[in-house]
Amino acid sequence: MSRFALVLGSHTFTDSRLDRLRSPAHDVGELSRVLADPEIGQFVITSADNPTAQELRSSAEEFFGGRERDDVLLLYYTGHGIREGDELLLAGSDTDLDDLAGTALSATVLKNLLGTCRARRIVLILDCCYSGAFAHRMVPMGEQRVHVQEFFGGRGLTLITASTAREYAFEAGEVTEADPMPSVFTGELIRGLDSGAADLDGDGEITLDELYQFLFDAVQLAQPGQQTPCRWVYGARGRMVIALRRPGPRPPVTPSSAPDPVRLPAARRQAVAMVPAAVTGAAALWGAWRYDLVSLGFTGGCLLVAALAGMAACLLGETVLEADGLRIRGWHNTLVPWPSILAIECRTTLFGTTVAAHRANTAVTRRVVLPAPKRLRPFRPVGFDDDVETLRQWTLRRGSPAPVHYGRTLLPLRNAIAVTLIALTLLTGIDHPWNRGNDIASVPRACRTLDKKAANSLVGGGTVSLGLISPSLIVPQGKPVDDTNQQTSLCVWSYALLFPVGTFGDVALQYTRYQTDADTSGTRRATQRVAVALRDEQRKHSRLTRPWQLVNDGGFTAEASDRSAFTVVAARDNIVVKLTFTITNKQLSMPDHAQLLDIETRALHAVKPA
Repeated sequence: MSRFALVLGSHTFTDSRLDRLRSPAHDVGELSRVLADPEIGQFVITSADNPTAQELRSSAEEFFGGRERDDVLLLYYTGHGIREGDELLLAGSDTDLDDLAGTALSATVLKNLLGTCRARRIVLILDCCYSGAFAHRMVPMGEQRVHVQEFFGGRGLTLITASTAREYAFEAGEVTEADPMPSVFTGELIRGLDSGAADLDGDGEITLDELYQFLFDAVQLAQPGQQTPCRWVYGARGRMVIALRRPGPRPPVTPSSAPDPVRLPAARRQAVAMVPAAVTGAAALWGAWRYDLVSLGFTGGCLLVAALAGMAACLLGETVLEADGLRIRGWHNTLVPWPSILAIECRTTLFGTTVAAHRANTAVTRRVVLPAPKRLRPFRPVGFDDDVETLRQWTLRRGSPAPVHYGRTLLPLRNAIAVTLIALTLLTGIDHPWNRGNDIASVPRACRTLDKKAANSLVGGGTVSLGLISPSLIVPQGKPVDDTNQQTSLCVWSYALLFPVGTFGDVALQYTRYQTDADTSGTRRATQRVAVALRDEQRKHSRLTRPWQLVNDGGFTAEASDRSAFTVVAARDNIVVKLTFTITNKQLSMPDHAQLLDIETRALHAVKPA
């Protein structure tokens, strides 16, 4: 594992509209010294004092290229930060405000370099803000914070900025600024590392969490209410040591006072709003079971799950704003650290408006819905907007300001359309209610499907070879058993060997009709009968079953382990079809499975809809 740092500082600019900065030249040298100190940072330093825009780009490209996964990378920039539209740009010594695309390092370029870098532990520190003179079209219009988290992403990245914004004085359409002060942020950064004051727990190691907490407290103490260091974390997990404390006594540390937690309990009475949806979903599930409709079961299941989840959140959930992050209490406790929260979203749902936090410390669930605040129909929104503003203020005060976004009001309609389309697909692909009508009134005659020709095809065309013995003739033992009524139809062919004399086996086909009763449809009863038949076959220790080979007809096949019998069972509507082939002379071979499945398929096709 290697540690590399790139330290960049811009202070003198060819464009007269960009003010000269006093502190970067000093800050670059001092920070490079501390980071390179073998007792502190142990970084391999690359620095550039007052580089041009092209030198900024080439230095960044060379710095992020050719790295290994275990490398630790730190990039520091101090100078002017410029925002044009949604783009953040870092100024070089030759930056021209009239040609920012060609004379400044854009955040998009930096983001792409971060995305292609193999290193998975990257620290980006920006001591920059809005400054300088802007053309009239670039005058800020109400935007008071640079949301730098909008521009950077990637697993294992920690972003620390000196402030959230820079104040401007607008005068006659021109932007003016007082003589710039030395950088308080970088001064405290150097002091915390050089003196070891950032080692808050006194274990000799300075972690990123400790370093940021030190910077936050020190800058807030130096400029209360004027400058707030910020931090965002993208996928970085675990404890990352950024520096060591120099041997010797630790400077006294003034512990920061953590704010008291603020609880946003869920409105218990709002769970009542979801009871009708839960009852409707449960009724739909019962109807799906009663009438064997997969589409209705899917729709009812989605509605019931959504209603029960909402009721559980209202009854059990609570949102707690703590010093370390946003704690979500419900089925299980989850702590979302403030630096990982990118945005707060208010989204309209089927039941009302919910609030979700978008986080960057996980690749699985980036959007986590909060139990509170929540606004549900038809209740009046008591305190909802105030709670959302409290949540936003906490992200700002904890140094990770997150914007509040309001989702599209068409989201519930979009979800409803998605569920409807899936239900229609299931309705047309599986249920086919228009083909069901009433139960089939009668069963086909089994011996019409299993005629003599079909039965003979299963016994080898009437002959069988017995090893060294010459082929012997297999003949049916008289006429088949033909038993047909309104409910069942059975056809059994028995065969015998003409020489040597002996029995051969049976071929049987049976139709069974199930009627709709007060509780269950005939189709469902037939499906249940197939499942019972499968369990019966599995309970026979001498049998091995291969379920659901007849996928299109919801059936199965079962074969005796000693290959003395083969059974096929399937259902169509309210009719169950069972084909069985049994041999008593185990020296003889079973017919080809494809022949049995072919006869079973023909038997199913013989079932005519009502």
